[in-house]
Amino acid sequence: MNYKKPSFFIKNNFQKSKQTKIYFHDILNDSILKDICYKITGKTEFDVQYVDNSYQENGLEQGYNKGRLIILLFDGYINYISVSEKHIGGRNSSTQSVSTAYNMFYNNKSSNKKLYYYFLHDSGNASTEYQLLFYRLMKTIGFEFLNDKEKIETHISPFLSIEDIMYAKKHNSNKNKSNNSSYITKSSMISYDIYGKTYGANKYETTMICYAISKLANNNQKITLYEMLEGNLKELPKSSLDIINSMNKITIVPTDLQLEKKILENKTNIRSPKYIYNLLEKLGPKKCACCNCEIPEIIQGAHIYPIAKIKNNPMWSLNQKIEHATNADNGIWLCENHHKLYDQGILIISNSGYIKFKDNLSNKYKSYLNEITTIKSLDQTIMTESLINYLKLRNSVY
Repeated sequence: MNYKKPSFFIKNNFQKSKQTKIYFHDILNDSILKDICYKITGKTEFDVQYVDNSYQENGLEQGYNKGRLIILLFDGYINYISVSEKHIGGRNSSTQSVSTAYNMFYNNKSSNKKLYYYFLHDSGNASTEYQLLFYRLMKTIGFEFLNDKEKIETHISPFLSIEDIMYAKKHNSNKNKSNNSSYITKSSMISYDIYGKTYGANKYETTMICYAISKLANNNQKITLYEMLEGNLKELPKSSLDIINSMNKITIVPTDLQLEKKILENKTNIRSPKYIYNLLEKLGPKKCACCNCEIPEIIQGAHIYPIAKIKNNPMWSLNQKIEHATNADNGIWLCENHHKLYDQGILIISNSGYIKFKDNLSNKYKSYLNEITTIKSLDQTIMTESLINYLKLRNSVY
């Protein structure tokens, strides 16, 4: 339907309105709607309907409170406007509905549609480092911000490449490690791996990263999402998985105890996703513990107590073996050179974390190895009692 006058359709009830008794008409006054209308259409006069039930537009149900959505119809266009909270609460509380809003926008097959975000907040901090990263993901997938300069005093810019997202994530995690629930790294020049939790508030970050990377990836790049499941916690919401699959850029690998058993029991080229995720959580982005190399394509998770020893230990049950094989304390980041040297027993890490080489090497070898090994001991901040025990286990059999 072609509306000649801007017309708002807003589902009045919030998702938990029965408990909270909060309604959109209590929050969206005429001044706010006038501002939104003018910024989108250039008009200041509009109609507004607060509806208790959904309505049909282009064959789809619209007007849901899901996504904190306002629908504005005008001149043949359907405009989706997701709005923030009035009070900005936790880390991403005000953007948790964004992926739902995007899903509704994406599933509308009309070419005459637009997607916006409007800051409603009058209290709370809406411009932390983490929130700004999230806004950039939103901008990358197509959100236009209607009042970012007014409310957070900056214009949001999109990410331009996957590496751009990786750098921003790394910078953000260096400032506040608790902000991490998902990680992006590279396993080759064209292969990117996303490790993301899929439950609780974490699923919103993982979903948005997948959407943004799908927008940026070219057909030559190989992208894998490892969904970090725990217990009976499920995958990403079906609506989000359907969209990621329809974008056709990301291969999704659900990871759970059964996958880890398969990896440990069988000869497979798949590296344990849980092990890599745990290393990322403990150690941060890939960085060789012996030379500070930060080229992710050539850095690997190196087990302190080797997988072969874990698999062949008759005293441990299968679940215990998986625990040892995926424990972050049983690993460090090493570049390919230092990993090979460690596996061959040429490089040795003492029980106290000092890095050295076996004694019977020629001076020529020792000179080169000392040259490329610029770090002489493990960072003491990672030397937990558990890690030291793994060093003792290894050193007792080598």
